[in-house]
Amino acid sequence: MAVAINNKTAGVIVYEDELRPNAVKLVHEMKKLGVKSWTILTGDNEKVAKKIANQLGLTHFQANMKPEEKLEYIENFKTKKDGVLAMIGDGVNDVAALAIADVSIAMAGVGSDSAIEASDIALLNDKLENIPHTTVLCQKTMKIIYQHFWLWGALNIVGISLVFTGILDPTKASAYNFITDFIPIINAFRLTKVNLKISK
Repeated sequence: MAVAINNKTAGVIVYEDELRPNAVKLVHEMKKLGVKSWTILTGDNEKVAKKIANQLGLTHFQANMKPEEKLEYIENFKTKKDGVLAMIGDGVNDVAALAIADVSIAMAGVGSDSAIEASDIALLNDKLENIPHTTVLCQKTMKIIYQHFWLWGALNIVGISLVFTGILDPTKASAYNFITDFIPIINAFRLTKVNLKISK
C-alpha cells in the first residue's frame, strides 16, 4: 500500500501472510500419525509460498494457482493412487478441490460457507491442533468398526452353534441375541475414553 502525505509519496506498507499458531507443530504431529507428505496449494505468488513452505519445513508447494488448477492437481494426485489424499482449506477457491479430495477439512471459523459445505469435516474453532485430534479419533473409530464386524460374526456363530446343539431353546436364543447386542455398544464407549485422553 502506498502512503502519501500532502499528495506526495511518503512510503510503502507491505503486508504478508503469517503462519497460524501451532502450524509447525501440526506438520510434525501429522507425520508421526503417518502422513507421508505435505503440499501447499496457494494463489499467492511463489516468493510468499516458498517462505511459508520453508517455515513449515516443507519442500513441496504450488504457487499462483487458480481454483481450476487446484482441482486439476487433486485429480492428478488421485489418479496416481499414492495413498489417501486429505485437503485442508477455507476459501471459495478451495471448494472444487475439497469436494473431490478423499478427506476434506474446512476451517469453519474463518472459512466460506461453500467450503464448509464441500468438506467432510468442519473445524468450528479453527484450532489446528484439532486436526491430529480428529485424525486419531477417526483411526480409533475405524478400528472399533472392524472389531464390531468380528464381534458380530463370532457372537452369531456361537449363538447358532448353541441353538443347533440344543443348549439354547427359542426363548434363551432370543435372550442371547438381545444381551449380545449390547457388547458392540459397550465396546463403542471406548471412543469416549479416547476422546477424553486426546483432549487432555
